[in-house]
Amino acid sequence: MDFTAPGRAALTKAGFIRIDSLVYKNIMRFLKISFIIFAANCSLVGGSFAQSAADYRLKFREGDIRRAVITEVLRQQWHFPQVSADLAKPSIRTSKYFFTETIERLTPGGGAVIGATLDSFQTGISMGETKDAESFFKFNSNGDWDISHEFHDIKVLPRAQFLGNTLRFTMNPDGTIANFLNLQGFHENAIGKGYDYDMVHAMLSLTDSLRMGQLLEFGFGGLAAVEGPFTSPSTATEIHLTRTVSATEVGKGILKVHSSYFDAPKDIDYLEGIATPLGILSFYGAGSGEIAFKDGYLKHSVYNDTANIVLKVDIDTVPEEITRTVTTDIYPIPVLRGGKVTIKEIQAHHGKPKEPDADPTENPADSTSTRQPEHEQEETRNQR
Repeated sequence: MDFTAPGRAALTKAGFIRIDSLVYKNIMRFLKISFIIFAANCSLVGGSFAQSAADYRLKFREGDIRRAVITEVLRQQWHFPQVSADLAKPSIRTSKYFFTETIERLTPGGGAVIGATLDSFQTGISMGETKDAESFFKFNSNGDWDISHEFHDIKVLPRAQFLGNTLRFTMNPDGTIANFLNLQGFHENAIGKGYDYDMVHAMLSLTDSLRMGQLLEFGFGGLAAVEGPFTSPSTATEIHLTRTVSATEVGKGILKVHSSYFDAPKDIDYLEGIATPLGILSFYGAGSGEIAFKDGYLKHSVYNDTANIVLKVDIDTVPEEITRTVTTDIYPIPVLRGGKVTIKEIQAHHGKPKEPDADPTENPADSTSTRQPEHEQEETRNQR
């Protein structure tokens, strides 16, 4: 062994080379293992997402009944040039619908024909949104006075035309509505009743298949967007346009939904109570929401969309902001399904009439003796 200076230098250099080689091998081994783990994780994530895509499909069963409670809050802020900005207040309509939805029959491809009966609804309009907000209108279909006095008001009737009636539609497994089966009848009735021009427009706006579809749709298109972006027709109130929806799974049974709106028309004839030709100079719309899905059915969802519009009303330019929030909660109603029901009597209990009280003056052993009435007893004592 050479312990001279040149020898020590050569030995040291050889040692460093050996150490560097070992470090290199360890680093490469670590990277290889890390890559294998990363690839396995990617495979698991990809498999999980592919599996979850199938899980986010509605599983209908014929005869199932569910309670659907839908709350829609529509906020409109108009900026008319004749009104000072300090005095302009948003109009906020809050409507709550109580539907009983029955799976009437299944369709090929996993869809179903659903009958949705509007059992009751509440609607109200307020001006402003601070503590100083003013209540402009309220209606509750469960109140006798409201039904008797305000049922035919233009602020109620567009929604009231469905009260107690059943809307039938075909729903796809992704929650979107393929078509309505009887909505056209409501549309024709709105025209045939001879209502005023504004009233007819208001009623027709709610018999629009797209507008009713976006109210009754499960998941706002989010269930249809699990496997990739989903594009379909939609509306911003009465404005027909196109939407693109994307969905991201953020937890087990939880989806985050985002959407954008485009292709708005250049003009419309009606917008939330204004029945006059309106031009659309510019339009921007987007929305987001969240879906809770469990046991093959929608459980809860909340969605908020916003549209910023510049309208041309006659010779004026009127900016408007529309914000719509829809919350849907669905509760299963237990249904007794087929099968033989047997009622078996486990124990029978027959009551016996109570024996009359015995007269202490009579022979207790004589079960046939009867007690004399009071007036007969008094005559017997007098004779004695």
